[in-house]
Amino acid sequence: MKKFIKLLTIFFLMVITVFSATEKIVRIGLGYSGRSYDPHRHTDSSTLAITKQIYNNLFILSDKNEVVGELADKVSYDGNIIVIELKKNIFFQDGEELTAEIVRKSLERNKQIPVTKILVDPVEKIEILDKHKLKIYCKTNPDILVHNLSHSSLAIVKEDNRGKLVGTGAFKLLDWGTGEKVILEKNKKYFKGNPKVDKLEFVTIPEAPNRYIALETNEIQIAYDIASIDVKAFKESKELRIINELSYGTDFLSINTEKAPLNDKNLRKAIAYAIDKKSINEVIFENTSQVANSIITPNTFGYLEIDGIEYNLDKAKEIMKNYKKPINIDLWIYEDTSKYQMAQIIQANLKEIGIEVNIQTLELSSFLQLTAQGKHNALIGLWYTSTGDADYGYYPLLHNNSRGGVGNRSFYNNEKVNILLDEARKETLKENRLKKYEEIQKIVGEENPIIPIVYKTYNIGLNNSIKGFKFNPNGNHILENIEY
Repeated sequence: MKKFIKLLTIFFLMVITVFSATEKIVRIGLGYSGRSYDPHRHTDSSTLAITKQIYNNLFILSDKNEVVGELADKVSYDGNIIVIELKKNIFFQDGEELTAEIVRKSLERNKQIPVTKILVDPVEKIEILDKHKLKIYCKTNPDILVHNLSHSSLAIVKEDNRGKLVGTGAFKLLDWGTGEKVILEKNKKYFKGNPKVDKLEFVTIPEAPNRYIALETNEIQIAYDIASIDVKAFKESKELRIINELSYGTDFLSINTEKAPLNDKNLRKAIAYAIDKKSINEVIFENTSQVANSIITPNTFGYLEIDGIEYNLDKAKEIMKNYKKPINIDLWIYEDTSKYQMAQIIQANLKEIGIEVNIQTLELSSFLQLTAQGKHNALIGLWYTSTGDADYGYYPLLHNNSRGGVGNRSFYNNEKVNILLDEARKETLKENRLKKYEEIQKIVGEENPIIPIVYKTYNIGLNNSIKGFKFNPNGNHILENIEY
């Protein structure tokens, strides 16, 4: 009997060893930890980079910025009414089938959460037509809502019998821990097909050079946000490759328009003239990014090529002659090497026109909390127009209804801009929407509550053994077809 138990133990150990040896794990290095596995409560890129693998959306954006169905099979329009028919035989990770009622509850949940409420504001009411069909009545142009429904924070979720969120995605949560290391395991019943790797591990590596080293030594197989200075090294590597693509994101200087003397638009214009964006792109990003003239990126619907304020030190100094008292500004950033370097250049630029800048670095959660309360003078921020539509770029950042944590951390309030944004939401013709966005862009370009600096370009490092990685301009890259 003892001999039999011993042989059985050896057998199981051999099975475990073989299984461990053949288990396919892909490790991804992030600059910041994900904040929660609840995509409705957090819109930061690290959180959504992870949750995108757990949940699906009704719609996603194609490579051409066109809305296509993911959980939605068919969609039809009747004025401001959208009828969505869901794909059948899709199951959540706890085994329950996707239904129209679950979709309704998920979207109603978004309405109760301030950070994502703005995305579902266009929804007036939802009717269930049958098990897999629902009707949505819109308060806005339905095209805006359909684009919003592609945002990863409007992923369809439900609670399992333990009260934990589950999705329909390619991977399910195995261990979140503190967010420093998140482990996902494949969903063998994924409706698009069984994933080709067993696990994904998202590892937080704050310093960009360390992410590159971890990639080089194969501790990780994918590294997000590779520093521009390390991009050249990929050309010399036989084991690594780099993806360098324009995102939906813009780095900008946001000025608190409620804090004197920054409530003076002429002072803000002097600041805009004084910032040398080309030097920022050259010194920090080694010309891998693009100098920005708009809050929204060129690959977003609603972007217009309008001349913005360009670097002109003489004009900045001329404006500053009207200010006799010393001006001191606290410039807030979160912990990020490129943000600190950007702040240093802006500090030097503004010193040339007589403005002293004190740089303050905060931990990300404190930065978000305190700037939402308006405690800052100015900040360097990053916003992704993740829906591919200008409404999600302009409305959260500029409308008075969005002040604070929703997005408008400049606390900007221009009645004309508010009206134009509301009107653009209701316009049925794209041409008319574009005219209103053009007018908004001109007003904001004169008043400078937000000064766009560069359009963010993604540098993503990959081990050459990685196949099936799908780049996503909103930063929530798709790993469902990944192979290693």
